[in-house]
Amino acid sequence: MKKLLSALLLGVLAFSVAACASNETEELTILTSAGYEPYEMYDENGVLIGFDIDMMNAIADYLGISFVWQDVDFDGIIASIQTNQADAAIAGISPTAERAQFVDFTIVYFNEEAGLVNMMVFDPTKVTINSKEDLAGLTVGVQLGTIQEGLLNDLSTEIGFTVDPRNQNSVIVQEIASGRIDVLVVEKLVSDSIIASNPFLTSVVLESDLDSPGNAIALPKGSPYLAQFNEAIQALIDNGTVAQLVEKWFN
Repeated sequence: MKKLLSALLLGVLAFSVAACASNETEELTILTSAGYEPYEMYDENGVLIGFDIDMMNAIADYLGISFVWQDVDFDGIIASIQTNQADAAIAGISPTAERAQFVDFTIVYFNEEAGLVNMMVFDPTKVTINSKEDLAGLTVGVQLGTIQEGLLNDLSTEIGFTVDPRNQNSVIVQEIASGRIDVLVVEKLVSDSIIASNPFLTSVVLESDLDSPGNAIALPKGSPYLAQFNEAIQALIDNGTVAQLVEKWFN
């Protein structure tokens, strides 16, 4: 009888372990690129905060998944996702047709007119800029790998200025302060945040025909998580969570 009870107990234990294993949540690796405030940045305690950070946390809560952040340079994000080095990336990424050749994109989770306007950020005590033509002869900073970098590369041959791409906007701001870079080009929502932290700077609209489709999450081609992420994003839009996050970080 003891042997029979032992066998039954072992069987129950084995079943319980198997059940726990089947319910165990897989931990995903999510890429971001800090230094693009207010989308993703570190607070004074070294904790990642920002609109995208809150957005990913909300998606994870909705889906009941766990994940770890991996902070990387923005210009390497698409290649990292393409080669399956991570499960997804959220970093203010515009889902352009060129990028979609290499990765899959979710539906757009944020698309606001203010996010489609590009600004020229500069120190008015050092340079005077009223239009893009005033960039002639200047050194213009931009974050590596962004759609703004592509725009500036095209404009530079037309107007005649030097494009100096860097990994982070904060580095470009320091270079403007030291006089090694004259202007930073970045979307308006980011420029507003930068100027709030660096009141010696001002900004002027950069008129262009650059069309940004908004922001989406990038995943490897054929990712099994794409449909789940799309479901979560749509639900968070519908229930007002995204609007609350926009209000929190941009207004």
